[in-house]
Amino acid sequence: MRMNSSNPVFRQANSYTLASDKPITYTNVAIKTIVLLSVAAISAYLTMTNLETINIGWIIGAMIVAFIAVIVGTRSVRLAPFAAIIYAVAEGLVLGMVSVLYMFYYGNQIVPTALATTFIVFLVMLLLFSTNIIKVNQKFASFMVVALISVIIMSLLSIFINMGELYYIVVFISAALSAFFLLLDFQRIKDFVDSGTDQRVGWILSLGLMVTIVWIYVEMLRLLAISSRR
Repeated sequence: MRMNSSNPVFRQANSYTLASDKPITYTNVAIKTIVLLSVAAISAYLTMTNLETINIGWIIGAMIVAFIAVIVGTRSVRLAPFAAIIYAVAEGLVLGMVSVLYMFYYGNQIVPTALATTFIVFLVMLLLFSTNIIKVNQKFASFMVVALISVIIMSLLSIFINMGELYYIVVFISAALSAFFLLLDFQRIKDFVDSGTDQRVGWILSLGLMVTIVWIYVEMLRLLAISSRR
């Protein structure tokens, strides 16, 4: 029986369970994920090098497009490839602007450091998962959901009240959660590969994995910013 996922992208993918003569593979998911990350990186680079043409309207529009693309990409296997690419382009624009802002306030090294840290976090989580050092089961998934809801509530409260040092704790917990959510993503991908699901679902799984990677990158920026301030 498949474990319920906390990632909404992967939860929707549960509806596509039919076996196929062209089953999904780890390589299939990896290649698609690399494609999406590359598209996002190019979009972010173009944004960072053409700031004079970017305004707040572009950013808000990109965020809306990215949100819609995720919804569409998880609802239709046929549209998932197009939606995933659109998400990557839109998210790259947003991340490009966010990265520029962090570089402006905290120095040019913060972005490459955040990228390197994100890559290291990914490798460490993949190692922990592949060696089964951390067991990913339903109890683990349930704990992650509760922790995520708690962090979201605390983050919302920090908008309206001055939380002082507690804000730093929330950021650290949120960063840890983003990393551990990779374990849930890896387990979900493994479940689909083991079940022989059609390879077209790979775009949905890659989209879900990218959402988590983007989350980790943003959290790394926040952590490095806090470290710089202190």
